[in-house]
Amino acid sequence: MRIFLLFMVFSFFSLLAYSQSQCASAEYRMELFKRSPAFAGKAASIESFTKKIINSHLQVTNDSAGSITGMPKIITIPVVVHILYNNAAQNISDAQILSQIDVLNKDYQRQNADSVNTPEVFKPVAADCEIRFALANVDPQGKTSSGIIRKYTSIQGFSINDDMKSAASGGDDGWDPNQYLNIWVCNLVSGVLGYSSIPGGPTEKDGVVLQYSVFGTTGNVQAPFNKGRTATHEIGHWLNLLHTWGDADCGDDHVADTPPQRAANRGCPDAIRITCGQGPNGDMYMNYMDFTNDACMNLFTTGQKERMRALFAPGGVRNAMLSSNAVTALALHPSQGLVSDNNIHPTIQIFPNPTAGTVFIRTSALSTMASQLDIFNELGQKMMSFQLDQHMQQFDISRLKPGLYYIHFNDGKNQSVTKLIKN
Repeated sequence: MRIFLLFMVFSFFSLLAYSQSQCASAEYRMELFKRSPAFAGKAASIESFTKKIINSHLQVTNDSAGSITGMPKIITIPVVVHILYNNAAQNISDAQILSQIDVLNKDYQRQNADSVNTPEVFKPVAADCEIRFALANVDPQGKTSSGIIRKYTSIQGFSINDDMKSAASGGDDGWDPNQYLNIWVCNLVSGVLGYSSIPGGPTEKDGVVLQYSVFGTTGNVQAPFNKGRTATHEIGHWLNLLHTWGDADCGDDHVADTPPQRAANRGCPDAIRITCGQGPNGDMYMNYMDFTNDACMNLFTTGQKERMRALFAPGGVRNAMLSSNAVTALALHPSQGLVSDNNIHPTIQIFPNPTAGTVFIRTSALSTMASQLDIFNELGQKMMSFQLDQHMQQFDISRLKPGLYYIHFNDGKNQSVTKLIKN
């Protein structure tokens, strides 16, 4: 009886410790190495490659040597979001998904409004990682996609055993991880908010898993993890970052400009915390790779940026993603200058532009009699759709609010994008 009680007490505290680990990536990593030691060797090789890239000063920070390695100044990562829901609350809205993409782009490009909260002592190492995320608008078969998949599941709660990544176990199969970042949004059990695969892990399980109530900034999100930073954190793992404490007592996260710290920080610290003799500055508890509340996170460092971007260097495990065709100009934020009137197909005319409510579309050649015309707002949300079956057609867009829109034309052979201003 005493042995049984001791076992139950041990099990309780083990479960409690696990449930308090809002990120389960470290546990996932250890379990993978335990089951498949070969992946531990592969991880070591990736670590050696990463250090080589950083130490040789190749293009991981976008200096003038960019053309040597063929890496773009800004890396674009195509995203597919798999929504797995057992009830209506878990079937989160498109707006909630888009709010998360917005957070990722701001956090990874240091455009987050709360960057002003970074302590002065850490601002010199705070970095624009020059990484951008966009919902894929081309699927693996080359068809137009929203980058969002919705699927009902009979599973009421998922654990970190990857069941959500397979249709056979109540989840959804991932898309090609060399072309897409797969994000599964579902109901996770045991208090886990998210976890990530490791670079170089099993390809069919590559991606990030997130609790539906911490994804994005609107809709079904719950404080204090309601600002989208769990996704920022987990994608950091997907990009080869460790926790700032190196998952050990004053451990090593392999990043020179993050101070050592004894363990995870939680809540919202409001004073310098010196835990590993790293004074006078203390822990960098506002780093995205710590465990503080969303409202108290605000930076990646230059060293973390170098580490993440090294994966995309020639020979890196995520280099193939640079050649992905999963994102066309339409999915990218217009302010980044990747959508212009020059993309319009030469056989199409749109007038008047600007318009007060009526727009005419004239095309000199239709390759099919069922050409599609979609109108998107600046967030990439589809607002209206029309079928083109005549060479000149009139459309009423008066219900749209004044602003800038993007018209996407697809005639089965050609696709084009142009701007439309609604007065």
